[in-house]
Amino acid sequence: MAPSWTAISRRLKSRFSKRLRTGYGCTSAGSTRDRCMSKGVRSETLYSSALLLKQVTVTEHEHSRGRRLLSGTRLKALLFPFLHRAIKHTSVNIALLPMRFLIAIMHVLYFWPGNPLRVSCKAVCRIAAREGFQHDPGRIYRQFLHNALGVIENYFLLHRHGIGHIADRILLREQDADMIRGLAKQHGGVILAVPHNIASAISALKLNRSFPLLVVARNPHTIARTKITLEFFEHMQVPVLMVRGGNTFELSRNLFSVLRTGRVIAATLDNIENSVEQVDVTIFGQRVGMARWAVKIAARKKLPVVPCYFSSTGNRHRIVFGEPIITGDIEAAVQNYTRFFEQNILTDPASWAYLADKRWRRILSDASRLG
Repeated sequence: MAPSWTAISRRLKSRFSKRLRTGYGCTSAGSTRDRCMSKGVRSETLYSSALLLKQVTVTEHEHSRGRRLLSGTRLKALLFPFLHRAIKHTSVNIALLPMRFLIAIMHVLYFWPGNPLRVSCKAVCRIAAREGFQHDPGRIYRQFLHNALGVIENYFLLHRHGIGHIADRILLREQDADMIRGLAKQHGGVILAVPHNIASAISALKLNRSFPLLVVARNPHTIARTKITLEFFEHMQVPVLMVRGGNTFELSRNLFSVLRTGRVIAATLDNIENSVEQVDVTIFGQRVGMARWAVKIAARKKLPVVPCYFSSTGNRHRIVFGEPIITGDIEAAVQNYTRFFEQNILTDPASWAYLADKRWRRILSDASRLG
């Protein structure tokens, strides 16, 4: 007996609904884009020679561009694609004009008492004063903006003229490079514990010219910004493993396979963690949760963890290394490199990008009110 039109209609409706729920057929290759959209969620698979696994699926949620009109997330979602188009179609000097204009506005906004960056600068200067440093909040604020403009200038020069045009702007002492190469040869690999400095990403270019490097990073919240990030990693010729929303087991397996080759892994480890996997450490006199995954891998493979900091003066950057950490005590290791971060942030706060992070701003504000 042939099915009725009602039954056929129900089957088609059920199949169509299932495809919507599962995001059926959502892939991308080259210029071909086939995005899936369901209840404010978009996904796209991106392919790049810079990716360790050659592809990554990026999921963009409804609020990935920020909930508030003037939030930092929304500003980055709008500004980065605009600047990327500018450098593709104009000279470096012309492409920098919008950023120079924005920096000029930010200088004027220093006098607004509620300016979030000003709040962070004042807080970190009060904390640093307790440790014997004499920083002026206004100078730190201006230097932070100067450093941001310098890094963007270097990205633009990289895009236009290649690695050779900016490599000499990043200082890595040969004795430090020798130390990392020696540790990698002796132990089979090294993990670099990296904070979110303004120059962290661009400095990977110099590190990779001195020893084989893999950058482990969370991809940006939006598909557009992830594409831009991958393009710059391609220009830097630095391999990257993007891990936002990824499977922890898969991450560990991929890193174990990389470490067998003696490669150096650089991971940004100053994100605030709030999960069962967090390690509670003390920084700025506050208890803060930090991720344990990198140190956990290092302990299992008996690898050294080397903390580093990227200090900027405009478009010039200097890479600073701490002492290697070799221990099976995960909590002690995380506290050790966190202390290194703290010491260097208090020495040179204008190089730390997370002065502009809202969660760290709350921690800095709370810490600055201590006795």
